[in-house]
Amino acid sequence: MWNTPWKYVVVIVMLASGVPQAVSAEQVLLESNQVKITSLDFEAEMLRIPVEHREEFLTSKERIRKLLENMLVSKTLAGQARKAGIDNEPLMKKRLELAVDKLLSQEQVNRSVDSLKLPNFEPRARELYKINTEKYTLPAKIHASHILVDSKNRSDEEALKRIQEARVKALEGKSFDALAQEYSDDPSAKENKGDLGFFEAGNMVKPFSDAAFALSAPGEISEPVKTQFGYHIIRLHEKQAAKLRPFEEVKEEIVKGLRDKYVADYRNEQIGKIISDPSLKLYEEAVDRYHVNIDHEAAGQKK
Repeated sequence: MWNTPWKYVVVIVMLASGVPQAVSAEQVLLESNQVKITSLDFEAEMLRIPVEHREEFLTSKERIRKLLENMLVSKTLAGQARKAGIDNEPLMKKRLELAVDKLLSQEQVNRSVDSLKLPNFEPRARELYKINTEKYTLPAKIHASHILVDSKNRSDEEALKRIQEARVKALEGKSFDALAQEYSDDPSAKENKGDLGFFEAGNMVKPFSDAAFALSAPGEISEPVKTQFGYHIIRLHEKQAAKLRPFEEVKEEIVKGLRDKYVADYRNEQIGKIISDPSLKLYEEAVDRYHVNIDHEAAGQKK
C-alpha cells in the first residue's frame, strides 16, 4: 500500500512507565508529495493514547498503519487550510491559541504532579485496613449443585411431586449429576449437570440462597425450595468461610486510593488558588452580552 519501508514504522519503544521514548534521530515514517510524517510526529500522537493502552496499541501493525494514515490525512488538510489562510482568520487564530493553552495547562499540571514529593502512605493504609476489615474481607462462598423443576408447564403440585421424587432418588444414592440431567428444567443442566460452582449469598435469589447456605455438610441435600423459577433441591459440595485478605494483598489497592486522593487534592488546591486570586475581576456587563434569557413559558405557548 505504501512505499515506506516497514522498518521505519516501528520506531517507538515503551519505557517501564508506558511513555514513548523519542528515537535518537528523527526519521520519516510516511510521506506524500505534500507532507511528511516523522517519528517525532508519531511519538507526539502516541501521547494522546492512554498510558495503559499504548503498549497493546503498538502490538498491531494494522493499528500503527491506520494511525499514520490518519495523521497523513490530517496534516494534508491542515496544510491546505494554511495555504487558504484559514489559520490567520481572527477567530481561528484565537481557537488555535486556546487549543495550545489547553495542552500546555494540562502539561503544566502533569509535570507539577510528577515533581510532587509524595508522603509514605503505608502507615495510613495500615490504619484504614484495621478500621475497615469488613471492606477487605472476602464473603463466605459455597459450591453447590441444584435440580430445578419449573411450574410453568405443569401445576404447582406436579412440580413439587417431581422434585420430591428426584430428592428421594438422590438420598437413596443415585448420582446427583445424572438426576440433574434427567429431572432438571434448567437449560444448562445438560452441560453442567446442575453444578453452579462457587457463589456468594447475594448471587442467588433469597429463598435459594438461604436454603443453600443453611446446608452444613458436604453431600447434604436440601428440602425442596420454592423460588420464582420453580422448585429446587440443592446439594452442597463445599463451604468457604468469610476470610480477611492479608494486608500485603490489599496494600497497593489502599495506597493507590490514598495517592490518588492526595494528588487530586493537590490539583484542586492549585486550581483553587487561581480561581480565588484576589486580583480577579469579572466584567459582568461585557459577559452579559452573551447571556441568552429564554422565556420558557412563552416558548411553551409558541409550541
